[in-house]
Amino acid sequence: MLSLPPVYGRFPLEEVAFTAYYPADLSGNPSKGIYWLLRPLSDSLLGLSTYIGISTWLLWPAVYLFGSLLKIPAYLNAPLLHPEKAEGTSEKRWPLVIFSHGLGGGRTTYSQYCSHLAASGKVVLALEHRDGTGMACMPRSWEANWDDKAAWRSIVYLRETDVYWDDGDEPKDYPKPLRGEQLAFRHHEIYIMYEAFKRFLREDSELELEVIDRSTFDKASWRSLTSSGSSIIKHSEDVLFTAHSFGGATALSLLATKLGDNYAALPISKVIVLDPWLDPLPTPGPAPYAAGTSDSTLPPAAPSGPRLFVINSEVFTLWKDHYARLEEIMAVWEPQGRRIATIIGSQHISFSDFSLLPIFRKKYDLLIFDSIMRLSLAFLDDELDEVLKSEVPTTDMNIEIVGTKPDGKPKRKLAGNVGHRIKFSYDVPSETGKPYCDNYAVRQLSLPVFALFT
Repeated sequence: MLSLPPVYGRFPLEEVAFTAYYPADLSGNPSKGIYWLLRPLSDSLLGLSTYIGISTWLLWPAVYLFGSLLKIPAYLNAPLLHPEKAEGTSEKRWPLVIFSHGLGGGRTTYSQYCSHLAASGKVVLALEHRDGTGMACMPRSWEANWDDKAAWRSIVYLRETDVYWDDGDEPKDYPKPLRGEQLAFRHHEIYIMYEAFKRFLREDSELELEVIDRSTFDKASWRSLTSSGSSIIKHSEDVLFTAHSFGGATALSLLATKLGDNYAALPISKVIVLDPWLDPLPTPGPAPYAAGTSDSTLPPAAPSGPRLFVINSEVFTLWKDHYARLEEIMAVWEPQGRRIATIIGSQHISFSDFSLLPIFRKKYDLLIFDSIMRLSLAFLDDELDEVLKSEVPTTDMNIEIVGTKPDGKPKRKLAGNVGHRIKFSYDVPSETGKPYCDNYAVRQLSLPVFALFT
């Protein structure tokens, strides 16, 4: 847990919570298996019920079944593996990845995506946004005793209809006022987490950080150095950012906004946005922030900024107005080439664990997820061109009419095989042209570990 000066606003920021997924040193035989649903289960049940709009009485058998049995196949609080001990890689430092979840998500509901990134040789910090967008969370007041039940309070998913604004108090800057306030809150969480993580690596004695269950972990392994004296985690440059849905809106608005002098700039070099939900963002925009331009506007020419790659679901690509806006945004962020990859047959939940859960998993969900991971890793490792040519089949965009919706409108789908990628408008050569490794299997360096820092 992080104890930092409070941030005042509509949402009280008492602490910042995140989960770290990383390559594990298994020499000490750490315990394996972490519960997928957060405790207490009653809060997860209420949050999920609110998010999907189904009674808790109908949901509780599934929630308690999964809550008591389903575990993430990762190692709890194991030491961080030193890159020099990892097989199949020449990397001397682990890249740092920040992950931002979508509505109804959390720090464990994208465990498969984050674990695959960790297994490829990256340290992933998955935020638990405590702004009412997650399924459930339990922030604690640091002024009270740990064992005092009054120190803990439950926050479950917050719908827009749950909020009432006083006359004249409703924010006007965003088309969806609540989501706009939550975006601003998320900005603070991301900056605070990143700064606190840097302080942790520097052994800042004034930083308060605890594991959620108050257990210990090997701090020395995280503060290890390379032979040249650098941190084994590449955290001061070339930070990577990945996000899904509302997290995608978070990423775009974060990089389009200057928060003032209280925070140092985030050294983000690449961004993967998974099925971004753009409705909460003001128009026109957003565009990369640069001195001399207004926040969240589309300038005549895009300033230099992080490379951006979007992986879209078929559903969001067939959403005409939304996809048209996405293309407009990408024309500014990536003027040299519009990097929007659509996976045929994919749904909005295909990027999270929900599509991979036992019983609920459909025939092609694993194939779709595999395509998502191959594209993600290829972009982050500067070998997207090679993977597009050899590993992820590509087809032209053709839309078929397959029936009629209840409202009388035609029901459409993308023609092609499930898991294939729709061609870009035009492609751009990779920056280096040099693959990180020979094939996808080589990237599986070790089982990731799952550490709970809250």
